[in-house]
Order: sequence, then structure tokens, then C-alpha cells
Amino acid sequence: MLIKLWNERYSFELIKILTETINLGLIIVHIITPLIIVYLLYDFIDHNVLILWLSVHIIFFTLRLFINTQLVKLVKKRSEKVYSYLKVMYLLSFFSALLHGYIVWISVLYNVSDTIIFLIGALILGLSAGSLSTVGSVFSVYLIYMVSSFSVLISALIYHGGDIFHLYALAMFTMMGVLSVSGYRHYIAMRNTVSLDSTFKTIYENSSDGVVVFKKNKFVSSNRAMQKLFKYAHQDTFLNTSLRALSPRYQPDGVSSVKKMFEMVNITLDEGFKSFEWVHKDQNGKEFWCEIVLTKINLNGVDLIHGVWRDISNRKALEFIALQDKAKIESLNSNLEERVQEELKLNREKDKQMFHQSRLAQMGEMINMIAHQWRQPLSAIASAGALINLKAQLSKLDKETAMEVSQNIANYTQHLSATIDDFRDFFKEDKEKEITSFTYLVNSVLKIIRTTLESNNIEVILELKCKDIFMIYSNELKQVIINLVKNAQDVLVEKNIKNPYIKLKSYVNDGNYILEVSDNGGGIPQDVMDDIFNPYFSTKLKKEGTGLGLYMSKTIVEEHCEGNLSCYNTQDGACFRIELPNAQ
Repeated sequence: MLIKLWNERYSFELIKILTETINLGLIIVHIITPLIIVYLLYDFIDHNVLILWLSVHIIFFTLRLFINTQLVKLVKKRSEKVYSYLKVMYLLSFFSALLHGYIVWISVLYNVSDTIIFLIGALILGLSAGSLSTVGSVFSVYLIYMVSSFSVLISALIYHGGDIFHLYALAMFTMMGVLSVSGYRHYIAMRNTVSLDSTFKTIYENSSDGVVVFKKNKFVSSNRAMQKLFKYAHQDTFLNTSLRALSPRYQPDGVSSVKKMFEMVNITLDEGFKSFEWVHKDQNGKEFWCEIVLTKINLNGVDLIHGVWRDISNRKALEFIALQDKAKIESLNSNLEERVQEELKLNREKDKQMFHQSRLAQMGEMINMIAHQWRQPLSAIASAGALINLKAQLSKLDKETAMEVSQNIANYTQHLSATIDDFRDFFKEDKEKEITSFTYLVNSVLKIIRTTLESNNIEVILELKCKDIFMIYSNELKQVIINLVKNAQDVLVEKNIKNPYIKLKSYVNDGNYILEVSDNGGGIPQDVMDDIFNPYFSTKLKKEGTGLGLYMSKTIVEEHCEGNLSCYNTQDGACFRIELPNAQ
């Protein structure tokens, strides 16, 4: 604790407050109070002792005054040496306290009357309490002086003995604790105030906008930006300039600047705030536009106006150019609707072409899936045919075997037929919206793509909690779902993910129907996240991706289904979110 107090680096502002208030305290501590004590003890203690004690006080007064003078100079220079002189001040405060304790001990040893000792103790108590107002900004000086004074005084009272003096010592000890706590709180409050004041001054001085405080038409203070705005080299010159001299005779609306200025000031004083635009002129007579914000403030019971000036000349120049171009814009707008319709028509044709390209790409993928799903039943049919042929050649084809094998062939044929129906339904063009649900759509898609997923050892996780039905273009939404699942499969296979999975999760949120397709493929790089829905953008190799799948998926969901398709990364990978409004 003592080391911390000794090495505490107080701000220059707090030390400055100390230097400004301590001189009066030094006079009271080292001149006035010692003279009173000498007067009280004059008839009880040897005069030589009193004179010596008073002389030491005068020496300490001189030393502390000198140190304070040095502190004043060092604070102005903001020199680090100030902390060395501050430590000297600590020592002088400590020995000053011992001087007061010394006279109490002398009084006790000389058997001075109890009344006089009580009075001297009261004086020392008053000095310690009063030191808060003179040295409280530097807590170390205050605490060292106060605790040292009380400690020596308490020890002398205990040595004197007697119930009254013991009670007096206890009261002094309690008071020392109270003053320590209150002194620290006073220091914290002062430190916070100084810090806040310093922060405000920094903001005030370093603001890029001009800031002033004025009363009526007379400036009280201003920052550097204000002087720069009006091209004044010195602050004093600017502050001595009247507000009237900084404006042309008339404002652009033809109203006298003086009359309008008084109007703005009066509105600010009445309503507390006013914002407006104003034409000024700088010291060279050049006019420029400013945006001004006036705020009424009260300082020491006096109403002042705080103003912020911002140069908006560039903005005004742009507004003027905009007005000049307005006629051209109106001329262009006259045939804009026709041009917009033409562009929309072209965009629709482009979308149709892109949609067709996307369908062709999906058809290629579907053919691969058909081939994959047909491979096993075709192989089984071939095996059954080979078995019948072999048994017939060996004359061992019995009725039961023929019927069993023919039934298996029929089952495989029905499976192939069902597969063809699933794929045909998938590519059937939607003419009208139909009632469906996420559960039906997901199961329909999985009939087509599950075999491909299983062949790549990809686990399909279903969390289909949304059981609601809605009206939608069913096949178009199937295309979106299969595209999202297929993209997730490609990522998992390409990155050779261990224990890969694709999760399809549906639920209701705020009345809207949500379907999320997520995977554990590591996610989409943030630098391309904003581009994934752009046409012809693909993270796949050119031979593998057209860059149309996600673009067309977003078009289907947002334009055809009036929903929203978005994407974000989870901890494991990417998640695509289809949101359909309840209105559908």
C-alpha cells in the first residue's frame, strides 16, 4: 500500500489543482496554527523549546513553498520531473505532521492542563480534516499528512492515560478512518471530474467541426477548427470579432443577416436548440456555406449558446449541379418507362435461357442418377435371365424356379417403371400452384437422389417438423431442393469429408414455413459468400458447374414462390434456408 502511494503517477491536472490550493494550507499549517499553539503553551513550556519548534515550522513552510513553486513550473512543462518533486512533497508533509505530534507529546510530558491538550488536539484534527480541501487532489499527500498527524496524536493521548483521554484517542482513531474513506472518495470524484474535463477539452479542441461558445453576439471561446474555417491566424483576433462581421449583409433568401441572426439566437434561447444553414464570409471576404447547430447551455447561472459550425460548401455545390441536371433527368424520364419495359423483356428472355440451361444441366445429372438407380435392378434381371438359360440348358428348369425367377424379373421391371415415373414427374412443367408440404417435397426428392447419396456413404438426417400444407409450384420447388442437396453432395465428395451428412430440417417460425438444407462440408468462404447467387458464378471446376443452379434456385423461390432463399455458415458447414410466407 505504501509503495503504491509512493509511486502513484497522478495526472498533471490533479497536481496542478494541488499547487493552486496548497499555499493557503501551508500558511494555516505552518504559520497561523503554530502561533496559536505557542500562545496556548506560552505559560507552560520552556520558551526556547517553543521558539525552536516555531522556527522549524517556518523552515518547513519555506521549503514546501519552494517545492510547490517548482511543481508549478514542471506542470506547465508537463515534465516527468514533477513526480520526483512530488515525492519530496510527501516527505515534507510527513515531517510537518510529526512536528504537530511532537508539540502534543511535549505538552503531555510537561503536564500541561488537560484543557490545553484537548484544544491542541482539536486544532490538529481541524488541520487534518481541512487538508482535504487543500491537498485532496493528490491523495498520497493528504493520506500521509492526515494519518501521520493522527497517529502521533493518538499515541500521545494514550500515553497521557485516563478514561477521558482514552475515549478521546478512540474518537480520533475513528475519525482517522472516516477521513481516510471520505478523502479517497473525494479524490476519486475529483479524478473523474478532471478526466471528464480533459476528455471534453480534447474533443473540443480536436473536433473537425468549428465549435464556439458565445453570449449574444460576443464569442467566449472557440476551437482551432473555427479559426481555420474563417481563416484567422490567432485565436484572440477571432474571439474579438463580432458575429455580424462574419456574414454578408444579406442571406440568400434576401433577409438581413443581422435580423436573421437575432432570430436564430432567440429561437435557441426559447426552445433550447436550433439547426439551420447559413452563408458566412471568411477574413478574406470569401463567402461559403455552413451548417450550424446551436444549443442553449447554462454555465455558472449564465445562459450561453454552444455552437457547432460545419463547412457544407461542397455539398451546396453538388446541389447546384443537381438542379442544373434536373431538366436533363426529367427529359430522360419521359421515355424511361418504355426503356425499362424493354430491359425487363430482355431480362425475362435471359432468365428463360438461363432457366433452360439450368434444366438441361439438371437433366444431365438426372440421367446419371437414372443410370445409377437402374444399374442394380438391370444387373439382377440379367442374372435371373442367365439362371433360366443355364437351367434350361441343363434340363433342370422346373416350374417353381421359373415362376420365382419370373416374379423377380417382374418386380425389378416395376421398380424401373416407378423410377421413370418419378423422374418424369420431376420434370413436368408446373402450370398451376398445387397443395403440397415440405415433407412431401423432401420425400419426393429423396426417391430420386437417395441412391446416389447412399453410394457415396452420405447420411441423410431428416428433422421435418413442419407438417403444414401450402400452395406452391411443386416441381419448381423440388428442383430447388434437389439442387441444394446435389451441391452439398458434391462438396462432401470433393473434400472427402469423414462421416459426411446432409440434414433437411423444416419448421415454422413467426408463421412462415422454413426448410433448411445443411451439411458438414466446412462451409463457404466468406470472400465469395456475397457472390454465390450471381449467374454463372461457380466454385466448381468449369467442366462440373454451370454457375446457374443457385441463381435459378433463388429466382424460383423469390420470384415464383414469393419467398426468400438465403445462405449462412454454421459450425460444421453451409446452410441454405428457404422461407415461404404463410400467405401462400
